[in-house]
Amino acid sequence: MASRRDTVYKQLFSHPEIVRDLLVGLLPAEWARALTVNELERVNASYASDHGKARHADVVWRARIGGEWVYVYILLEFQSRPDKWMALRMQVYVGLLYQDLVAQHRLSKHGKLPPVLPIVLYHGRRPWRAATTLEQLMLPPPVGLERFQAGQQYLLVDQHHQGTRGDIVNLVFRVLRCRTEPELWLAVKAFVTRMREPDLNPIRETLRNWLQLTLQDELGETKMDLEEDDAMPAERKYKLEDVLTDEFLDLLLQPREDSVKEGLQAGMQQGIQQGIQQGIQQGIQQGERAALQRLLTRLLAGAGMPADAESRIAEADSSQLSDWIKALFDGASPRQLFAEG
Repeated sequence: MASRRDTVYKQLFSHPEIVRDLLVGLLPAEWARALTVNELERVNASYASDHGKARHADVVWRARIGGEWVYVYILLEFQSRPDKWMALRMQVYVGLLYQDLVAQHRLSKHGKLPPVLPIVLYHGRRPWRAATTLEQLMLPPPVGLERFQAGQQYLLVDQHHQGTRGDIVNLVFRVLRCRTEPELWLAVKAFVTRMREPDLNPIRETLRNWLQLTLQDELGETKMDLEEDDAMPAERKYKLEDVLTDEFLDLLLQPREDSVKEGLQAGMQQGIQQGIQQGIQQGIQQGERAALQRLLTRLLAGAGMPADAESRIAEADSSQLSDWIKALFDGASPRQLFAEG
């Protein structure tokens, strides 16, 4: 994964909204659902180290639950293959966390160590197959020594084996594991829908930046190049930031609902007597026609509409308008699209 994407990905977990959403999605516990962002506090993770070097991919939060703190240790794995010794590493990291809490006198009111939830977030290319418990890495002890053995387990979140949870982290992984463009756009739609929920308003711009960088890398520049014609000396490039506008995301999420509203208003103003159904159909066409014209104007960046495009758009029915919008969204060239008979 490109370093710029890693940076933005790490930034996601610097927001309490993301951590809360992750906990609600992963844990069935009532306390997780009742947790608010005001009860989450990020703490220092510089004590976690490999050979004395700070690990900058570690994120540690604590959540106040029932008057006490519970620590959430999130380890972000960007490597391309699973780490066989992750359970051992996690035991070391949790031990370092506990040592730091003792040194800083940050224990419970009863002088005890707090509970810790260790989470490994992995989105490498290969599915994670490493042991998730320390016991799996150890030889069976002789009889009578079982209770003296170290034990550590972590919660694995692997992009290759995620279900249908609706939390934003699962939707991030859904985007990352797409293999086809149709699958990708469906994942983007689900991501944008969740991104626009009120509880994620404070971090919407961060989520949007991550999505933009991810799509640039996933689709590649060549797939975002819309050829003008063979006579042009070079391909015309359209930037994703020019496509992922609020208008376009509105169109992606609810292209027909907004059009219906516009159509009903237009129908009332024009005194249409044929009934609500005709107003709805007219509204759909008007909304799609306006959305298509705005999209073409943005993509062409002042180069002018293709010949006869405006007249064809004006005469097109709802089905044709929808087909053109989808084709442009999938990367079709505006000039080639309207050059077709």
